[in-house]
Amino acid sequence: MKNIAIFHPSTELYGADRIMVNAANAMREGNITIYLPKEGPLIEFIHKNLPNADVKIVDFMPVIQRSMFSLTGIKTALKYYRKFKSYFKSEHKNKNFDLVYVNTLACSLCLPLLNRNKYKVIVHVHEILEHPKIVAKVTAKLASKYADRVVCVSDAVKQNLLNYTKDADKIIVLRNGIDPIDREIQLPNMQVEFFLFGRIKPEKGQWYLIEALKKINPNTLELAHFNLVGGTAAGRDDLLYDLKAKIKSYELEEFISLIGFTENITPLISSADVCLIPSQMKDPFPTTVLEAMSIGKTIITTDTGGAKEAVINGESGLIIPPDDPQKFADAIEFCIQNRYEAKDLGYNARDRFEENFTLEHFNLKWRKLIAKLFSQNGKN
Repeated sequence: MKNIAIFHPSTELYGADRIMVNAANAMREGNITIYLPKEGPLIEFIHKNLPNADVKIVDFMPVIQRSMFSLTGIKTALKYYRKFKSYFKSEHKNKNFDLVYVNTLACSLCLPLLNRNKYKVIVHVHEILEHPKIVAKVTAKLASKYADRVVCVSDAVKQNLLNYTKDADKIIVLRNGIDPIDREIQLPNMQVEFFLFGRIKPEKGQWYLIEALKKINPNTLELAHFNLVGGTAAGRDDLLYDLKAKIKSYELEEFISLIGFTENITPLISSADVCLIPSQMKDPFPTTVLEAMSIGKTIITTDTGGAKEAVINGESGLIIPPDDPQKFADAIEFCIQNRYEAKDLGYNARDRFEENFTLEHFNLKWRKLIAKLFSQNGKN
């Protein structure tokens, strides 16, 4: 039985948080200690799914964040760095770790502190970092230098890393897998129900959706309804006000409902006919895509990032560019005017999910990765 240390930078319940727990579950035969920087809803999720894991809150864990990029932030980061180095040295002495799993590049500052002569190191990369370039370059080089394996959630993530490091031998792709959402029984919708799940910000595509809806005849829009599920980041209520103003100025209020952050999206996604993932940013491998696929929902997604590695255009969903509101509008109109054909895309998506992206697939690949890692020359 191996002793495993896990570093994770947040305690919310977004995609990377849940995937960390999935990865830990795949290693659950070991003694797991999870280091987190603060309290949050993720902790209850961990206790539910990993009841034997030891969770430690370490508020001085070095995590990359915006507040670091100032003179005060740099001083604080250096203080945390020294304190954490001493702390983890003591932790390792007590627990004698065999494996360290660093989840996301936000925790990459921990890597130089790890004595790799004592254990294997895996870095799990969920991000596509491009700006600021210095952060993208430094985190990529830290991962490639200090990890035994760098696990990317998509080809898009791997390619982004290779823009900053040439150490391709360590970098592999292992796509996420999830348990299917428990589909709740729903009566057929009179209208075509579209749902967009995601934090309210332009990068997630809510404004892009509004521009597309403006191009659709109101008589067609009356046959559909659009639900935007998610809240704003702390201190960014201005984005919500701007979005509401945009909807009002385009006279789309009767067609759109704004729903705040919802921890349990099962009832909502079950009631959807179409799930929209119109990301403007390079989304590494959106968990929302897998969730929609798992219960046979029609998907419209942009071709940025890793979503196009899950969805096959015209077969298990519709892929659109991130900058063409007319093509986005055309895809929406297709789903409104061709309900049965659109449903077939959803059924195909469910088949593709079951063949490639279940939690069983993920666990099997993860365990093979661990076994191979430890079979190569024993410990480093």
